[in-house]
Amino acid sequence: MDSASTENQKEQDSLCIPGCISLGMKRKENNTYPFTCFVSYFIFFTSLFLLSVLPAQPLFAQNILSRKISLNAHKKTVAEALKEIEKKGQFYFSYNNNILKADSIVSISVHDCSIEQLLDKLFDKKYEYRERDNHLILHPASLSQQNYISGRVVDASTGEPVSYATVYDRQQLISTMTDEKGFFQLQLKDKRQAVNINISKVSYADTMVRLSGAPSQAPRISIQPISYTLDSVVISGVERTWLAKRFLSTKQTMNSLNLSHFFSGQSFQFSLTPGLGSHGKMGAQVINKFSFNILGGYTAGVNGLEIGSLFNIVKQDVQYLQIAGLFNVTGGSMYGVQIGGLHNNVLNNINGIQIGGLSNVVRQHGHGIQIAGLYNQASGIKGIQVSGLCNINTQYMKGVQIGGLANRNQTISGIQVAGISNINTGSVNGVQIAGLMNINTGVSEGVQIAGFFNKATKVKGIQVGIVNITDTSEGYAIGLVNIVHNGYHKLSVSASEIQDLNLSYKSGNSRLYSILSGGMQLNFAQKAFSAGYGLGSDRKLGKGFYINPQLMHLYFFTGNWEAQNLVERLELNLKYRLGKHILIYGGPAFSILYYKPTMDKPGYRSSFATNYPAISFSPRVKGWIGWNMGLDLW
Repeated sequence: MDSASTENQKEQDSLCIPGCISLGMKRKENNTYPFTCFVSYFIFFTSLFLLSVLPAQPLFAQNILSRKISLNAHKKTVAEALKEIEKKGQFYFSYNNNILKADSIVSISVHDCSIEQLLDKLFDKKYEYRERDNHLILHPASLSQQNYISGRVVDASTGEPVSYATVYDRQQLISTMTDEKGFFQLQLKDKRQAVNINISKVSYADTMVRLSGAPSQAPRISIQPISYTLDSVVISGVERTWLAKRFLSTKQTMNSLNLSHFFSGQSFQFSLTPGLGSHGKMGAQVINKFSFNILGGYTAGVNGLEIGSLFNIVKQDVQYLQIAGLFNVTGGSMYGVQIGGLHNNVLNNINGIQIGGLSNVVRQHGHGIQIAGLYNQASGIKGIQVSGLCNINTQYMKGVQIGGLANRNQTISGIQVAGISNINTGSVNGVQIAGLMNINTGVSEGVQIAGFFNKATKVKGIQVGIVNITDTSEGYAIGLVNIVHNGYHKLSVSASEIQDLNLSYKSGNSRLYSILSGGMQLNFAQKAFSAGYGLGSDRKLGKGFYINPQLMHLYFFTGNWEAQNLVERLELNLKYRLGKHILIYGGPAFSILYYKPTMDKPGYRSSFATNYPAISFSPRVKGWIGWNMGLDLW
């Protein structure tokens, strides 16, 4: 064959044996060539067939986003859908609850779909995904154009993820928290090559690391556990109050607990709600000179002015002025004026003025003024307390206390006024005035005035009430019934120029006792019955002798209730002790009678005129000097 024929034949051979070429086989000039080409074609086409019909089995593990699954989720929350995707894809999600609404309801159905396509369909391409240690981190797509840092916090001893640790930048006052798997993503306020971040968590040592702002980096950060006593990790302060628990999230409380040793000072802050304001999540760590909360705020402290249209929650001290439409809660002390539309609560001391539409509470001590529509409470107050309902101090009150219904203290020094009752569990030094009763379980040094009832363990002052009760008395009791358990108790039998027989009960102390008296005539043809009340005193003159003045008010009944026979009587008796339980007394008496004559009733006395010299003050009023004598028993 010529050379042209030879080249043509080679070209034909090369075209007809692609299998031989692809397998790198050389042509042989012998009879085995057809068989070899057949084998090559068989292997080539068999491989194509198997690749087309068999499932792909990669030589290396697939990345998470390319894994294919099927999912049928109908009206499930995003969190439930992600859990099911995690289970089928055999990996874990990591995301921030603040940027992904995990409780939203979704419905999605896909078959043999990649994880990436499934997530794009589920979130409408609003999120981006980054893989890390069999975890898929979700973050908003817009962050790709911004500056942020991310990472994962783990326990240095066990390697386990540390959840709900606070990650923050002291200079920019920005913070975030790790999720349940220890991942975090911190959005920076400005673009930086690198930033120093701090990591704080209860029961772990504070840690600072320097991280690059490149989003592609997600380093593993280890923090060292330390030992704490139980008391040091108990939530305390403003976060434990009932109101704070209703308006602060668990994460905000945990964040505050993590950052309990970090605070910063700023000139001002504005916020819509706690955590949503000019200082973001770090607002609770900032002490401001001016704080304005559109709805409510949660700050570290105020050194100037704070205004909240609904509420203010402050962890530490407040100075000068704080105003809220509903309530103020201050974890430290209040120095200045605090005004709450409904309620004020200060966990430490107050020095100034506190005004609450309904109530004021000071957990420790106050110096100043408390005014509340219903209720004031403190451990102790020096100043003024005024409330529409009641004032309660668990320790002392020094000043003026006015309660619409009641006041309650341990001790009081000053003036206490209540519409119904004043109750004190300790001593009282001052004036108590109550519409119904005053009760002191300690010593009363001052004046007790009640519409009905006074009670004290020991009286060194004055009691004025219908009923006065005390264990011992070194003062004076003025009332219808005075009971001194360790005092003056006597039954008296006496006679006078105007009454044949009188029985009296005397109670109080020797300085001043009350007298309840009743009498009658022994001449039944001239009946007259008397009832009266009086005051008396025993003043010792010498051994066994006493001067015994008594002032009595008597009413005489002569068979007709329309008749009026009223006697005011001053008796000046000399008393002598006959024995341990019996004394005899007698002396002159001066009486003034007011009478209104009516038709005489048979069998009853018609006139109280006596044979003693009389003084006529008016046609219905006359006076005379008479006598009195009797026995005191017991």
